[in-house]
Amino acid sequence: MSKPPPGIARFDSAAAMAQALASALHGEPFASPSQSPMLDRLMPAINALPTRPREWAYIVGGMSEGIDPGDAGRLDIERIAGWITGLYPREPASCAFVGSSNGAMIHLAAALGAPWLPQTFLCPVRAPFSDPDDVEHSFSASRRIVDAMLAADGRIAVHQMHDPNQDRLMLHSIRYFRVKHRRLPLAYREFLLGNLERGATLYVVDCTRDWPVTRTSDRSYFQFGATGGATEDEYLQGGERVRALLQRDGSARTRWEPPPADMRVPEAEWGFDAALYAELERLAAGMDWRIVTIRFREPEALSFAAAQVYRRWYEDAGIESRHLLVDSFLLMDPLTTLRLHAVPFWLLFGVEPSAAALQRFLEDEPAFDEIDMMLFSHGVQSIGLAPISRWRALLERAATTGRFAGVDPARYPRDFATFVRFGQALAQLGPQTQPPPALSHERFETWLAKYGARVGVQCEVHMPAQAMPH
Repeated sequence: MSKPPPGIARFDSAAAMAQALASALHGEPFASPSQSPMLDRLMPAINALPTRPREWAYIVGGMSEGIDPGDAGRLDIERIAGWITGLYPREPASCAFVGSSNGAMIHLAAALGAPWLPQTFLCPVRAPFSDPDDVEHSFSASRRIVDAMLAADGRIAVHQMHDPNQDRLMLHSIRYFRVKHRRLPLAYREFLLGNLERGATLYVVDCTRDWPVTRTSDRSYFQFGATGGATEDEYLQGGERVRALLQRDGSARTRWEPPPADMRVPEAEWGFDAALYAELERLAAGMDWRIVTIRFREPEALSFAAAQVYRRWYEDAGIESRHLLVDSFLLMDPLTTLRLHAVPFWLLFGVEPSAAALQRFLEDEPAFDEIDMMLFSHGVQSIGLAPISRWRALLERAATTGRFAGVDPARYPRDFATFVRFGQALAQLGPQTQPPPALSHERFETWLAKYGARVGVQCEVHMPAQAMPH
């Protein structure tokens, strides 16, 4: 796959998930989020470093993904959108996905043989030697960057996201700006019009997770904190776990001091900005496309429904799946999951709420013979991080074999070589055979509506405007 253009991070959910899905649609495993053979070869050596040098290697690697502040006004939305659409095969399709990033959705799209166009992507901007706990400086110093991005393209909203808990290492060298399309880039329009058949289905992935923000303009927001291990109150009000984190990191602070939040908007990484709906509806009306909205609040809610859809799909193909494959953030391989006839269960991060979600799923399901688990490493003993012992206990629920896939338990959560090893570990699993015949959208929608209703996932069908009775 081609190297992404400046302005979109490879370590982000949108870029990695789009590449994972595109690999599956091309009939290839997804084994390298970096897509850089040189970087992948360096990872084992980086992993062997002592803790502090290993952290700095991670920090420098993140900074290499960023653009300079002076380039924010030259952010090329169309070039980035063109890179994403260029990942996918150019062939007629009966359906496509647009909207929120979500790992469970990637597995559903792979089952349908459908592409996905993300609404949101991460544009990191270099800010070397920054203090992740100095929220006021990050907020004030970024205003010019946000204004430049907004001036570069009037079709976007910019959400600056500052999370000194989970993104603590990266915030030493970059600032996070999540860009949401409020109108379709031309590259997206051309891709959909050129590949989606008349009468096809457009699935809109609408995650309604929101977050308190400080509004900085009609198209920009400052979000302090993010969905994960810490609560909203801990980010905004502090607490014992915040004090402990800051003390452990040698900070004189006892809490963070973000600017006052004055509204709630879609969460920067996972939430869907409904402003995009109007253009999708106009485009669908001209092509007789059905729009089906897949709506849910918590990102992992879709994981429960997707797992059940996969089980039912396998059963209809005469396959008894006794293998569970647990994804973690961007560590996933849709094609290998299908070749293993495994049930996927995607987790947001390696945090306690995600561990609790997996536990609920395992408690409600017949025991799997095999459970293979990936764990994303973000380099920090962050608030809410689930320890390795917690994940081991969940693996022990397998009837026969539970194992980590490409994880070095002794180095987690600073196990950066897992970004290379997870693909190698999955490739060694077997037996691997042909995936079942593609899932039809009729069965998909029926099953998603049935199983999704139990976990807060709604499936709403909208007919094209001209097809509605007058």
